[in-house]
Amino acid sequence: MSAGIQSELDLINRVFADGQQSDEQILQKVAQLYEEGEENIYARVLHVMCHLRLGPKEAQQKWQAILEHQKKLERTLQRSVGFRVALLDYFVNQSRDIKNPKVIEIHIYAETARQVATDELTGIYNRRFFDQALIREFKQAQRHHREFSLLVLDIDNFKRINDTYGHTTGDAVIAALGQLLRQCTRSEDTPCRIGGEEFAVLLPETGADGAIVVGEKIRKEFSQLKIATLTLSLSGGIATYPVDATKPEDLLDRADQMLYFAKYSGKNRVICYSRNKRRHVRFPLEWELTLSRPEGSRGKTRSQDVSIEGISFELDEPAEPGELMSLHLNIDSEPMELPVQIVWVDNNSQNRKFRAGARFIRLTEKNLTALRQKLPNHGEIRILR
Repeated sequence: MSAGIQSELDLINRVFADGQQSDEQILQKVAQLYEEGEENIYARVLHVMCHLRLGPKEAQQKWQAILEHQKKLERTLQRSVGFRVALLDYFVNQSRDIKNPKVIEIHIYAETARQVATDELTGIYNRRFFDQALIREFKQAQRHHREFSLLVLDIDNFKRINDTYGHTTGDAVIAALGQLLRQCTRSEDTPCRIGGEEFAVLLPETGADGAIVVGEKIRKEFSQLKIATLTLSLSGGIATYPVDATKPEDLLDRADQMLYFAKYSGKNRVICYSRNKRRHVRFPLEWELTLSRPEGSRGKTRSQDVSIEGISFELDEPAEPGELMSLHLNIDSEPMELPVQIVWVDNNSQNRKFRAGARFIRLTEKNLTALRQKLPNHGEIRILR
């Protein structure tokens, strides 16, 4: 399925309006898109209309040839001949690129394509569609210099729902969330089911403020659903282009990180990457740490303050925001590995020591519990050597 069907669905919506556009309107729209810089628009339209794969230059030449053929047919028949009729006659009888054509209503074809791109249980788009749609929306945002947000959601305690109430009830919960996403999003948004109980919504032309509004609306509506005797909740993470990431994979990774934070900080909440600043009390704890970087370098360091969500520490070498590291901590003979991502840095040190703040990422339940136990209660400060 992949990019081909997703691209065709997008083009059908933009150019063919699900089969309602006249020939003249199609020609005008294609010319407009070409003028706006979509140099491969002729190749894309011809692929949708007759499934021929042509290069951009060849497709444009074919397009002009079809227009000339249309005029020739109209002169010969002394009546109006539609562009699509001329296209079929040209490819079958002139260029002979098509030997056995099949005619189908474009909205019927679009519906068939949508079924391939849709998750059967929820009725929203599936993971394969999401992967390509994320890249498409990212490119659109870059081209037009617009914001673009990604919201990822995960149903809290879903395994417990399945174990206690059965998979039929679990499926009902997933289906209900899919329906809720359709109701709570705009036509230009793209809700997808990207895993078992994990969902994502692509929010074009939407900054962090708007994404938080959408995420909170979905969270609150979901908590009010009545399914069996369940108390439902979900957690979510948000990342926004360009403030949080400049690559599609980074945007997804950072939204996913915020989902993890939402889970580990109590669930039933939506956390935004750009706003994840000191959401929890930080304690001035000095923990001796061993720092490992992906390239293999290791060194000793010391924490300066710690919270349930992150840590700040000193470095011998400068770091960059977004950099991944691993901190090894040994307190009370209990070794812990704490994967982190750098959030802020202070590389302007005069004493050859650098400071950095980092978020914990992908903590195990065991490490999370141990970390909570090591944080002091309400102002209790201790120095760990």
